[in-house]
Amino acid sequence: MADVFMFQLPRKIIFGNGSIDRLGEEARILFGGGRVLLISDKGVIAAGLAEKAVLRLREQNYEVEIFDQVEPDAPIRLVLEGARRARDWKADIIVGLGGGSSIDTAKAVSFMATYDGDIKDCLGINQVKRPGLPRIFVPTTAGTGSELSHTFVLADDESGDKITSYSPHTFADLALIDPALTSSMPAKVTAESGLDAFSHALESFVTVKANPLSDLFSRRGIEIIAKNLPKAYSQGARNLEARYAMCFGVCMGAMAIRSSGIGAIHAVSYPVAMKYHLSHGLAIALMMPAVMEFNLMANREKYASVAEAMGVRMTGLSTHDAARASVEAVRSLTTEIGLPTRLRDAGVNQDDFADFARVVVKRYAHHLANNPRQVHEEDIVSIYQAAW
Repeated sequence: MADVFMFQLPRKIIFGNGSIDRLGEEARILFGGGRVLLISDKGVIAAGLAEKAVLRLREQNYEVEIFDQVEPDAPIRLVLEGARRARDWKADIIVGLGGGSSIDTAKAVSFMATYDGDIKDCLGINQVKRPGLPRIFVPTTAGTGSELSHTFVLADDESGDKITSYSPHTFADLALIDPALTSSMPAKVTAESGLDAFSHALESFVTVKANPLSDLFSRRGIEIIAKNLPKAYSQGARNLEARYAMCFGVCMGAMAIRSSGIGAIHAVSYPVAMKYHLSHGLAIALMMPAVMEFNLMANREKYASVAEAMGVRMTGLSTHDAARASVEAVRSLTTEIGLPTRLRDAGVNQDDFADFARVVVKRYAHHLANNPRQVHEEDIVSIYQAAW
């Protein structure tokens, strides 16, 4: 457990069903007025999820332009296009509305709209040197937690690599989380984004930076998501209570990460997702049990607590057996919501494992350093084999 820990969050968070109705008013309180570039994707726009946001902004005399070109994995070329649109429109505020890719794109557009240099000079850890345009993030999925984070992940159009970056200058000025906006999520998206959210709560609970504050959020997130994800997956828009709970669980995990970070589950998932064009949540689901099994010996007490939070009956179980039960509970949850649990089921080839391991060690060492058990390149190959 970390002796010294930190905690950072957006400037303001508003949560609750119908909170989208406060968007214009809150923008006016924070920023006064001006021009808004709303960044989203065509699916969100077609579903009508932007209509109320635009209406509420215009009621407060904001001029609104929509940039709906966002694609999965947030390609750099679209960030540059969005930044050009922001400059041409003379935008005063950036609103990111949608899933993780829309919000990550909005983060990058917010600083690139006021920056004349190369975007690649701004990627990595603390490479964004100034805040850029003010930012409002409104999620329409319950998963990434990007609306509460200073992290953004972009796809390099040239290499195809995912570049994970961190900067306190990309936190939202306002994160507005309305669970009702997530009610139209398809079952597959609900499942994959839900497992991503679960992984945030789980990993932040066991990292070497875990601390008394992050533990409060992490364990509650594990409990809420494990209980409500199957309901949200199976009942869709009919169960708004489950959608509300999922959004709250996302917040718990995202808040925990702001203090204790993530570990090897995310690190080993990135190369798989990029090579095989899998969603981030699906790659996480495929890798999570194998990484958990690898990590068990480093913190059995915490993994036993994971099992308990997921509803495993603990009577008569040793700490060792309870810790192992957490892995089976995660596999059971994954299967229950219709996702595969093996890399082979997603078409992943074993011949890629050595290359993947080299990528992980080279590019995601900061995640490995935070993992509860030390991880070497040969361990990563073994983890991929165990997940296959």
